[in-house]
Amino acid sequence: MNNNQDFHIQPNHISEDTKASMKTRIITAIVAALIVAPLLFFGDFGFLSLAMFGLVVGIIEIIKCPGKKYSIWLYIISIVLGGAVAFWPIFVSLFNSLTGILPNLEQIPIENWRIFSQLSTLVVPVSAFIIGALALFITVVFDPGFDVRDACYIFTMVVLVSIGIQSIVLLRFFPSYERYITQGVEITSYFNWFDNFESSMLIIYVVIGTFMSDIGAYFVGVFFGKHKMNPRISPKKTWEGFFGGIILSSIVSFAFAFIFALCGRPLLSFLDVSHWYIILILSLTIPPISVLGDFVFSSIKRYYGKKDFGNIMPGHGGILDRIDSLIFSMILSALIISLCIFWMK
Repeated sequence: MNNNQDFHIQPNHISEDTKASMKTRIITAIVAALIVAPLLFFGDFGFLSLAMFGLVVGIIEIIKCPGKKYSIWLYIISIVLGGAVAFWPIFVSLFNSLTGILPNLEQIPIENWRIFSQLSTLVVPVSAFIIGALALFITVVFDPGFDVRDACYIFTMVVLVSIGIQSIVLLRFFPSYERYITQGVEITSYFNWFDNFESSMLIIYVVIGTFMSDIGAYFVGVFFGKHKMNPRISPKKTWEGFFGGIILSSIVSFAFAFIFALCGRPLLSFLDVSHWYIILILSLTIPPISVLGDFVFSSIKRYYGKKDFGNIMPGHGGILDRIDSLIFSMILSALIISLCIFWMK
């Protein structure tokens, strides 16, 4: 290169279709945020209802993706399996509070029962896995239109999405569990600043890390992307967008959590200033794992010849198209936090 020649970064030409798609995506994202944000901040049954809705729609999208016509019983089996995996700790806690007959569980009077009461860590309900798998493979035997590949695909995806939903619920309510159960702070009222706002900052932190990676990758890729990452699975993703998303996400999410720590209001007791490295680890690992989630779900769509899992969100596709990366980042964050809790004991 000539030393006298200036180096210029040449942005990509943006077509009218791309501009229209970008506008639709932005409008849909704003509308979705206006619906989700109040339920997220309020927490409790409002947010739990949102999680249940997302799970049911996600499972329907999973079953419809292969493009086959399945029996209604398959939808019922899959939704029951998904609900059992995703909300097992809540169901068990509520059942024990109502009856008090389950062993090895602290009974909480129903008048004092709250959703966070048993959300201390991720729970893998083995019995639900076994019953769900048996039900699906029994369906293989009696339904000629449902084969082993279908059963393996639906079981794997339903369990994955359900664990992701359980992780989302855990991260939303764990700050309250830590405050009221672990630290023994008295609950003063049903509506209060901590439960209806401050406790939501942990999940917002993970959402910021995930969506900033997605947003950064999208815009950097659109304007400067030249080198494709994996055209076979995701033709539009570029290495420029990948690194742009990671840099933006890591900086913004770390700053978000660290500012709360500096103000004496850490997202969790061990995400304080003295444990800044835990915040850094989380902020650095969320972006790449969210990209992995995007690739995994994209590979499934490509395998079945689908562009999107659904069309409930214009410009974004279905629920799974929007939360695919979020599922992986939430599971990873829940695992890291669970390991930190074990390590801190």
